Amino acid sequence: MNYLGHLILSGDDDQVLFGNFIADAIKGNSYLDWPDKIQKGILLHRFIDEFTDNNISYLKGKRRFYKDYPKIGGVINDIVYDFLIWQYYIDNNILELNKEISRFYKTLDKYRDDMPEKIKFMYMYMKRDNWLLNYKYDWGVKKALKGIGKRINYSNNLDESFNIVNDNLESFKTEFDLFYSEIRVKVSSFM
Repeated sequence: MNYLGHLILSGDDDQVLFGNFIADAIKGNSYLDWPDKIQKGILLHRFIDEFTDNNISYLKGKRRFYKDYPKIGGVINDIVYDFLIWQYYIDNNILELNKEISRFYKTLDKYRDDMPEKIKFMYMYMKRDNWLLNYKYDWGVKKALKGIGKRINYSNNLDESFNIVNDNLESFKTEFDLFYSEIRVKVSSFM
């Protein structure tokens, strides 16, 4: 899962949300240097990543990208899952994601000075370009994929990988629904 998925699964506690957000920059046991609830968010992030990387439904989607985008299927699928979160909430009309995204940004703004530098730098662009909202749209996902492809010197056309999603959208949605129902139960046990 990418940023939106992680933030949604963080629940209502601001410190847990912040810890989940910065977790990729916190290595090994250095998470112990943070306050307890931020530690919980960091460990939640790791838990979500571990569950996701081994989930059969997630892996089916990831494998669709292997032929044309070897070694980067997971990165693509993580971003696609943020798009699918939007589709899930639109289809089921159970959460006002726009309001949640505003809450995420307000919470993260509160902790901006505490962010590790690489996260702070990335967050500046995330908020400026409203990544979390733009995952709602095909063009937003394509823009994110294109940017990632350039940043990691993989491809200038990584946005074209979204064609695989469009060609298999119902399968992706079905797999996501199964994955999402499972991960919400697991996260609720973790919390």
